[in-house]
Amino acid sequence: MKTLEEQIQNKRARALVSEEINGHIEEQAQGYEEEGMSREDAKREAVRQMGDPVETGCALNRIHRPAFPWKLFVLAVLLTAASILMSVVISGKTEGGTSQAEQLRSLLVINGVSFAMIFLVMYVDYTWLFLHIRAVAVCYLICLCLVWSGGVIGNYQTALLACYSMQVLLPVIFAGVIYQYRGNEFAGILKAVGWIFVPFLVLFLMATPMSTAAVLENAVVCLFLLVAAVLRGIFGNKKKRYLVKLAGLAFGLLGAGVLLYHHFFTNGYVKARLEHMGQFGFQNRMIKSAAAEYSLFGNRTLLMQGHAQDGEYLLGNIFSYFGIIAGVLVIAAFVWFLLQAFRQSLMQSNRMGFLLGMACSIALIVRVLVIYVAMNFGYAVIYTVAVPFFSTNLMMAVVNGIYVGLLFCVLRNKMILKEPCIERKNTAVL
Repeated sequence: MKTLEEQIQNKRARALVSEEINGHIEEQAQGYEEEGMSREDAKREAVRQMGDPVETGCALNRIHRPAFPWKLFVLAVLLTAASILMSVVISGKTEGGTSQAEQLRSLLVINGVSFAMIFLVMYVDYTWLFLHIRAVAVCYLICLCLVWSGGVIGNYQTALLACYSMQVLLPVIFAGVIYQYRGNEFAGILKAVGWIFVPFLVLFLMATPMSTAAVLENAVVCLFLLVAAVLRGIFGNKKKRYLVKLAGLAFGLLGAGVLLYHHFFTNGYVKARLEHMGQFGFQNRMIKSAAAEYSLFGNRTLLMQGHAQDGEYLLGNIFSYFGIIAGVLVIAAFVWFLLQAFRQSLMQSNRMGFLLGMACSIALIVRVLVIYVAMNFGYAVIYTVAVPFFSTNLMMAVVNGIYVGLLFCVLRNKMILKEPCIERKNTAVL
């Protein structure tokens, strides 16, 4: 075994391979014992059947090693390059050469920070997050309240953006909370929802009209993640029963939300919000009107102008300026990237990797393929949305870097990270 382990280069994979081989040898030895061999002879024969330790170790080393997600990374680089190029072209059209150069420098810095964050997070051991999730969740809630109150940031608009940047990380926190209650059946679902309900309540009560949509966005992502965890058997094997109860819980929370809505509406709070949100109707009608004029190769006009809106409406500007073909290619690239990420997350054998990968991929699918696309065609409430590779804001770039970095981290460590052995009570799923 020592000779075999020496062939495994990665330290994390070495422990995983050693455990797998020992388990296989033990299983083989038990089979030989049942055939009449002594314990010592059975163990010796099982080891002999494993073959040459050097050859076996080299073969296992080729399998159990970090696997860099090259295809997704190359596509991420191409999408980023395309977004920078198109943003600079649009900037030159609206502001002139000087502004175009400034825009290029700004985008290179912002996207450089995003990719630096991707590489930094990709090489982190994500099991630490799951093992200390309660402390992380408490610190997260404290920071969220401080940022929203302006106690840390100071400026209201910056605090609004920082709060959104933090709340989009809620699904990642929720993935760790779900893992903590694995095997606890429906009681585990209730406990997990209880942990995440508090920050959602705080966010909803503090939200402005534009940030309320972000709260709902993350609530939908967390619900999908919870359903995925139930279907995977994270809480136990009675999946249909859990789903029925979860549906009842969701409707109950929805009813409570309606009562809360009614309470605030009678005080004029929500009514004021709705009146403010009605101002977005004109902008949506303008976007729909512009979409009706799209052509295959573009008409060199812009959907939205101004650097502050380049990121949120870059897709619409691509359709308007460069044409339907260019816009469809961009959407197709996003679809392929996100569906590949979702599929590979779904195939994770490690439950930690499964939950973290699903949290990131589901969140990005909802954010990019549903909200961002709908907003750029005039069918969604307008608010800041974090879209990877299309960011023109440093905070959004950091958030996207964390999301994509965590996703790449899960895919990279698929064959080398295993769940820590933790003694738990009433664990139904091993």
